Amino acid sequence: MHRFPYGVGRSAALVIGAALLGVSAVGCSSSEPKRAYAVPADLCGTKVPGSALTPLLPPGKKAVQEPSAAVGVQRCRLKVDGEVALSTSVEKRAADVSAQDVAQSAEGVEPTDTASGDGQYVYGKSGAVGRVACPSSSGKADSGKADRSIWVTARVSEAADDAKDLLGFVKAYAEATAGTDACTKL
Repeated sequence: MHRFPYGVGRSAALVIGAALLGVSAVGCSSSEPKRAYAVPADLCGTKVPGSALTPLLPPGKKAVQEPSAAVGVQRCRLKVDGEVALSTSVEKRAADVSAQDVAQSAEGVEPTDTASGDGQYVYGKSGAVGRVACPSSSGKADSGKADRSIWVTARVSEAADDAKDLLGFVKAYAEATAGTDACTKL
């Protein structure tokens, strides 16, 4: 049996060990994915504060908005790198509908998710709904015409780290929607 001189085996083991450690360190030291696109100032024409929108958006290179509409509903999809990251809607409902009722049919949120103390919002880590306080002709907030209410919904493709991020967004979106023609046009 051939023996290597003392120390050669150890040297080889040290070199191999150092190489493996270097390779594993490179794998661990890769930086988090970045957001290369600008956070939109609006969602399909409705101004939304970046501070409310930013926590919900994934990293990526390019963001594109796709508006659509149907009778009683305006939708907006925000796609990042071709994948839907955020879907929102502004919907006309009956006047006596509750946040839990809206959550029943909204994707990403359940009627049993957290409700705000005032009952205007239901939210979770994947979605939220909120009532829009439409301005009345007298200047006081109401929910639009007496026979209906206006609601916003939001759903994210990747669950938020904190459900309160969805609440913050849907509150800001509902407030912004109240300043649009959605209250009178839907």
